[in-house]
Amino acid sequence: MTGMRGKGMNRRRGVPSDRSLRKRASRGTLPEKLPLVHVTAVWTANEIVKSGKFQTSACGVFKRDLLYFFVLRPAYRAKDGGTKSHQINRFPVVFVVSPEAVPNPHHVYPFDTGGAVNGAFARQADPFIPLEDYELEPTHAAGAGHVGWAFGTAQAYFDGQLRADLLDGVPEFETITRGYNDIARMGRAGSNQHDKRASAIEIAANHDVDVKGNVLLAILPKQYLETPSGPNAGFIKLLEDHGIDTRVYDWQPNTMPDEFQDEIAAITRSWLKDMGYL
Repeated sequence: MTGMRGKGMNRRRGVPSDRSLRKRASRGTLPEKLPLVHVTAVWTANEIVKSGKFQTSACGVFKRDLLYFFVLRPAYRAKDGGTKSHQINRFPVVFVVSPEAVPNPHHVYPFDTGGAVNGAFARQADPFIPLEDYELEPTHAAGAGHVGWAFGTAQAYFDGQLRADLLDGVPEFETITRGYNDIARMGRAGSNQHDKRASAIEIAANHDVDVKGNVLLAILPKQYLETPSGPNAGFIKLLEDHGIDTRVYDWQPNTMPDEFQDEIAAITRSWLKDMGYL
């Protein structure tokens, strides 16, 4: 028997995957290519900007080097994100990236696969369904089509609001689709186990991505760019040289990295609206 034992989803072994969920995609509802979002810590963001590249790294779930993005949504849970810290390097930076940066996705999933395997959705997930059964077609169009089916609009997807009639006409034996709904409901505001990663569409690349020409926006702590003692001139120049538009959130020491999620989401939402994506 395959499925989820212990704390998180297991991988499927030796049996073809069930593809019923990917068949639900509603193509043509939204543009086929939507901006991608990569969230990382300040220290890593600094390294990315200095090197001029987002680099793949070893993925413990799929056992290969991959680079991860979400479609439109800055969903994240930082390591020790619920612990207060005075160290700005621990706090989030968001990069909004052109979809052309990943012309051929390695995979597309309707939620964060790392969170799934590590047990973040275990309280709601069907314990018998393996991870691979949730995989969508590995194209940008499949991600957009899933948004069209499950949420109806890009705005509803950004806010995690599933269609109220999502399961109308879905038979009980279509357990993958119903299992997805159970997980994705955790992404709704007001959920007792609220986690935006539960319905954020994941796109993985198996190659590095250049910063210049691909990063549309960076959202950073204001205090990393400007301080009473002066600006972070070298880093600001690198951002300018890469042609990166920037927005800031108001970081404070001895706060928790995860507590800036709402402010970062509001900044991202405003930019996406200004650019006509929402």
